[in-house]
Amino acid sequence: MSRRKRIDLYFILFSFFIFLLLIFPLYRIGNKVEPFIFGIPFSLFWIILCIIFQFLGILIFLFFDKED
Repeated sequence: MSRRKRIDLYFILFSFFIFLLLIFPLYRIGNKVEPFIFGIPFSLFWIILCIIFQFLGILIFLFFDKED
């Protein structure tokens, strides 16, 4: 498997993992009102955290893909 295809596969798996964290049944982990973090409910913080994690992952994959 070429390096490019391996990076693409890892990116797809990473994106699928983030997707699973945002839908049932894995969303149940973050589906809570308490505790409040930075003044927002934990469920909203969970969604924002997943979006930030996805953004950082895209930057990392872009960096590794740019080396080619």
